[in-house]
Order: sequence, then structure tokens, then C-alpha cells
Amino acid sequence: MKAADRYKLNYSYLLKIIVLVSVLWTIIVLASLARSIFDVHQDTMNSAKREAVTNFNKDVAFRNWASDRGGVYVSPDNSTPPSPYLTNVPDRDVVTNTGKKLTLMNPAYMLRHAMNEYSAVYGVQGRITSLKYLNPMNKPDEWEIRALRAFESGTKEVFEVSSINGEPHLRLMRPLFTKKSCLKCHGHQGYKEGDVRGV
Repeated sequence: MKAADRYKLNYSYLLKIIVLVSVLWTIIVLASLARSIFDVHQDTMNSAKREAVTNFNKDVAFRNWASDRGGVYVSPDNSTPPSPYLTNVPDRDVVTNTGKKLTLMNPAYMLRHAMNEYSAVYGVQGRITSLKYLNPMNKPDEWEIRALRAFESGTKEVFEVSSINGEPHLRLMRPLFTKKSCLKCHGHQGYKEGDVRGV
């Protein structure tokens, strides 16, 4: 074999090796990139879920505090008028010895106000809902209905990213169980201690 032919063979062989190594390297880099993107997505979802759980726990603690105290009386005004959904609650509206009028803010009423203010300042939205809602503003959407029904079957948490008004939103729901202190406002709906009240 002539030297020129041997050179062409070696060059051809070397070119094949370079192409093979380049293809393998590209596959490795793309696989690494895909894994990194997946890991970043998972870390972002885990972080968002932790924040959602923290906000949920804050809301539950606030609601429990209010429920354990039977609600809080405030001076009625345009932003906190007497609740039309508490007409069955004795002493919803009271007058102090000095003549000051007060109205009861039950835990749901208080929490809804707190959630709205928190959302306006921080952008994190919370919501109260139930299959047996009193306030029409608490009517569950389809996703919430599925979650509430799942809770009645024993599911402990529902979590997903879904589109709301064309924007992705992380949604987390956990059941709230009826406590004795809840029956003051919700006993007439047939709830008993331990029932899934809503979220």
C-alpha cells in the first residue's frame, strides 16, 4: 500500500473517530442539560410547595386562634359590615355598656379579610371554600370540588400547577376538620366534630 493511500485511510479513520466522539459528547452534554433543567424545575416546585404549605399553616393557625376564641368583635364599617351569613349566631351584633356597636367576625370572615390584605401586599392568594359553603364567594371551582371530594375519601393533600386566567398557578389544598368551636357558626349545616369542613 502506498503512503498516500495509508494517509487517506488513517485520515478517514481519524475523521470517523472525531465525528463519533463529537456525537457522543453532544449526547452527554444534552443529557446533562436535560437533567439540570429537570432538577431546577423540581427544586423550584419543591420550593414553591414549601412556601404554599407555610402560607397554608399560617392561615390555619390564624383560623384556629380565632375559632378557639369564638371570633372577634369589631366596630362595623364599610369594610367589615355585619355578616349576613351569621344571622343564626346569637350575639352577632352587640352594644357595649358605653353604647359602642360591635359585630362578630367569625374565623372565616377574619381569615378572608386577612387573605385579601396579604394577597394585595405579597401576591400570595389564599381561599376558603367548602362543598357546603355559606358565602357565595366561597363557592368551589371544579378543581376545588374534586379536591374536597377527595378529602372526604381520606386524601390528605392535593397539589398541582393549573392555569387560572391563562397564568400558571401552584394550587395546594389540605382539609380543615370541624372542631367543637366551629359548630357555633356551622352546626346548623349538620357538621359534627371531625368532619371535613372545607379548606
